Amino acid sequence: MLTLIQRPGQLGHLLSGLAVLFFVPAFAKADHVTPAACRYIPGDDGYPTQSEWAQLNNTVGGRLIATIPQASVCHTAPSSSDYNETACEALQAGWDMAQTFLEVKPAEIINAYYQNQSCDPFTPVSRPCVLGNLVSHSINVSSAEDVIAGLEFARQKNVRLAIKTTGHDYMGKSTGLGGLALWMYNLKTADVIDQYESAWYSGPAIKLGSGMIVGESYEVAAAAGYRLVGGECGSVGITGGYSQGGGHSILNTAYGMAADNVLEWEVVTATGEHLIATPANNTDLYWALCGGGGGTYGVVLSMKARLYPEGPVAGGTLGFNLADAENDDTFWEAVTIWHQYLPSFIKENNTLQWVIENSSFNVQSINLPDQPASAVKSLVSPYLSELDRLNITYLLTASVSATYLDHFAKYYGPLPYGPEPPSTVLNSRLVPRAVFANETARAKFVDAVRSTVSDGKFLYGCSGMDVSNSSHPDNAVLPAWRDTVAICIPNGFWNYTAPLAENIALKERLVTVHVPAIEAATPGSGVYLNEMDPLYQGDWKANMYAGNYDRLLSIKHQYDPDYLFYGRFAVGGDEFTIDGSGRLCRA
Repeated sequence: MLTLIQRPGQLGHLLSGLAVLFFVPAFAKADHVTPAACRYIPGDDGYPTQSEWAQLNNTVGGRLIATIPQASVCHTAPSSSDYNETACEALQAGWDMAQTFLEVKPAEIINAYYQNQSCDPFTPVSRPCVLGNLVSHSINVSSAEDVIAGLEFARQKNVRLAIKTTGHDYMGKSTGLGGLALWMYNLKTADVIDQYESAWYSGPAIKLGSGMIVGESYEVAAAAGYRLVGGECGSVGITGGYSQGGGHSILNTAYGMAADNVLEWEVVTATGEHLIATPANNTDLYWALCGGGGGTYGVVLSMKARLYPEGPVAGGTLGFNLADAENDDTFWEAVTIWHQYLPSFIKENNTLQWVIENSSFNVQSINLPDQPASAVKSLVSPYLSELDRLNITYLLTASVSATYLDHFAKYYGPLPYGPEPPSTVLNSRLVPRAVFANETARAKFVDAVRSTVSDGKFLYGCSGMDVSNSSHPDNAVLPAWRDTVAICIPNGFWNYTAPLAENIALKERLVTVHVPAIEAATPGSGVYLNEMDPLYQGDWKANMYAGNYDRLLSIKHQYDPDYLFYGRFAVGGDEFTIDGSGRLCRA
């Protein structure tokens, strides 16, 4: 079954008929010769001319799109004709939703830090709208040939290259000042395979084009009677950084990490080779793509992944407030006891997600695949007894959905995008089983959380799962995941109407105070490489890749010898730096 996904208002393949457009950004002519070890940016003598961009547009069949920032409608400079008050107000209302940056916005990125207030709806109308960190052009990719043409152009013209599907990446991989992006979003194909056969797996599978987002993928799978491992944020591209970075999910305990479920990768390497990587063919590339990070080793066109039979999922919520407890210490005692019981809750396919704030504790979703609603209360009843002992009033809900898709829509909808705002300031931490099993270690963990949320500027979001027994081919998923019982993330929120310096200060407090505190409480563990702050100051190689790093670097050198693919904390990222003008240069 082949499904092509196209939603109302989406340009899709219609972009192929567009001629190249040119947006004139506020870049000054470079006043010095670009170092030979740097990628060119607009204004440099070697930067591609308009005729060279036009030639690339011809090569890719009219699918090259020049970047016009969507928030240009909110500014009277550099062109007053761009200003549109009504359009700007609509953009302001939706700026904090992922779908604002999808579909017809090939160069737009969701991460507020990399947007850098260069052109957003909240800065003064008279402030010039400039490209800032955005690429100057994007190819609306429709085939491997488009990718190969883009790679060759970036190499020959010495400009930065980015791979962008949805632009969720927290580390800036989806963009690059003045560069060229490969926009993968319109490769929206989904092919359900009822019986996939290989030496390592026999059963149902799905082939997903790299433009498919999580919510769409769930819908296609459910229509065929299946479920698959994907994230909690419906707007994330499922084949991109999500699965290539490991992929945590509310189905992790049942089926393992998303990367554990990948059967094949269709990929174009930096040197222009169009390959299929599996556990039996191009095995090193398969290994690296399954957990070693997206946008680093090649351009993924599609992936095949395991499917599982659809069926009922029990769900529930549990919450109480500080006001429901006798005092602060009683509230935090209840929070501590929750983490004591957590390892027993994530057995038999279960996962749970909870949020801790300075005045509330809320389990936002209890996820019990293939179980009845009554299983929810049975699962948490030992903890409820503790709340009764502490005389804390709580609210428990329980229900069952007919399918995983229905369960996901109830707790993480609306489909397909979900509600999650992109403007978060965060840095993840994996919590080893031993931390929650030991009273002293558990108390230190909760103390770190309590300190972080105390002033109300951060909350803690955690997901409990167990992937220690997942059956899968060898892959590059961070080994610490196999001993993890929870991933916990301090979250702050970017204030678009505040000065940039105020938001940067929030990020700096996160990485200099709160992240070291949680790391000290979880020694020897790691982070989820897709949920990192770019200002992180710790040992990123050890925390993101551990013992896999050297092998991943060797594979990087093999498949991307010219380093077309760059990321701040991607494998090999320390071999480059950003100079004072924003150029990417050899370190």
